[in-house]
Amino acid sequence: MSRWITIEAAELAVKALEEENARLKAENERLTSDLQMEKENEDRLMREWQKANNEIYNLQTKVVALVDDQTRLKAEVERLRAFATRTIIPNEELQAQVERLTKAGDHLWAFAHSCVVLGVCPKTAQEKINIWHAAKGVQS
Repeated sequence: MSRWITIEAAELAVKALEEENARLKAENERLTSDLQMEKENEDRLMREWQKANNEIYNLQTKVVALVDDQTRLKAEVERLRAFATRTIIPNEELQAQVERLTKAGDHLWAFAHSCVVLGVCPKTAQEKINIWHAAKGVQS
């Protein structure tokens, strides 16, 4: 048995190998292109992930700042509530005292006025009437 092949058979074998080589090169280029696209897609996804991660960090920072503001505002509300409680009671007491003093002043005015009308002590009574009118913002 002979191991020799004809030139035509060798040329056909070479041509088949060249075609196979061309096909493999094309497939290699396609795979290389696919891998490049995959790498670019991976890079894009990584950039998007980093961007999202940065946004999350920024949001977390804002949340911390908002919580700090909320804590500060709650403390301010409590301080103002305590202040209002401390000032409302004395204010109510002062209003009651002003009302009592106004009534007492009105009684004294009535007494002084009757003194003037009766002519018992016209000079000092009239002065007291004028003082009370001035204090109340009323003209004599």
